[in-house]
Amino acid sequence: MDCPDCADGGCGKCEDGFIKITRCPLELITPDVYEMMELAELYEKGLPPIAGGALDQTASFTAAARLIWRQQQKHKARNRCSTL
Repeated sequence: MDCPDCADGGCGKCEDGFIKITRCPLELITPDVYEMMELAELYEKGLPPIAGGALDQTASFTAAARLIWRQQQKHKARNRCSTL
């Protein structure tokens, strides 16, 4: 993985700009990072993290929206493959 600190320069935390991942990366992601990833996904879909936007939606609504978007992506991918 590219080093986020030096971008290929070699900073002492990496090997020539790369970090070797030796365990599951999901073990390294903290809850606040997951929350930011979810907010970024919602923002991409037009629901910014502001009052009235993603921050004011219920957890069940945002979970349902993500589920629907995943299903829509799967459906679109299947349709693309069937037309090739």
